[in-house]
Amino acid sequence: MLRTVTSITRLYPATLVVAFLSLLFQTAYNFLFIFTVIGCYQVYYPGPQDSATRLNVVVVFLIFSFYWTTQVIFYVTHTTVAGVFASYYFLTGLGQQAPRNPTAASFRRAMTTSFGSICFGALFVAVLNLIRALLYDAQQQVDTPCAAFVLCLVQCCLGYIQALLEYFNYYAYTQVAIYGKDFCTAAKDTWTLIKDRGIEAIINDNLTGGILTGVLTALFGYLYLVITRPAYNAGGNLTPVLVLISFLLGISMFGTVATVIQSGVATTFVCLAEDPEALRRTKPELYEMVRSNPFV
Repeated sequence: MLRTVTSITRLYPATLVVAFLSLLFQTAYNFLFIFTVIGCYQVYYPGPQDSATRLNVVVVFLIFSFYWTTQVIFYVTHTTVAGVFASYYFLTGLGQQAPRNPTAASFRRAMTTSFGSICFGALFVAVLNLIRALLYDAQQQVDTPCAAFVLCLVQCCLGYIQALLEYFNYYAYTQVAIYGKDFCTAAKDTWTLIKDRGIEAIINDNLTGGILTGVLTALFGYLYLVITRPAYNAGGNLTPVLVLISFLLGISMFGTVATVIQSGVATTFVCLAEDPEALRRTKPELYEMVRSNPFV
């Protein structure tokens, strides 16, 4: 399957261009986010109590906007790439020529008719991320072990919910890319697909590479602060914040690039679950290979 996905990527190299451009956009937004956070700390910290309250409100808003924007960028890329692979699945095969420039058409749909659905679904993940961040901050400040245990338990439960939601959204947006459905309809159809076909068993999501990238980025951020000793961090108060930000930036940038392969695999299996006859008719060799897999 990986060989098939990479061959389609070579056929449509514009998918890699989309991933690279989204990475550039994500990086530019990351730098904007960092400079904004540093500027807010310089304005409000240290200061009176009302300045601390304003700083907390601003930081919460910035964290929420970061999570939401990052999710939107990720899902726009995923929806664009998924649309390209769907075009190849249904329109390319025996006696049929590959469609010309499907990436541009798929990106146009992602940024117009499907953009509202993308933002709506990403909102739920952003809210969960924000709640988990606030719970983590509260957990670091509580003094009683019982309260810390309760907060840790709640955060763990929310982590599982978030992972399931992100996994579910991934296939819901695949439906959005393939058929142009709104998010609610795509979510219902995805749930039906999961119950009927058990599609969750054939994709193994591996986040190890993203976590490793985040750790390396955080390490480089820490070394930068130690070696250069910037004036805005003379007392070391911003070191934990900037290291955490570096970790999040590393994970987000890795996910943006890796989504090309992940989107291709997910789209292929969704199309196969929805319409296996199309694959048998247009690509019999791939159909036999997938059919012989015991996990399908």
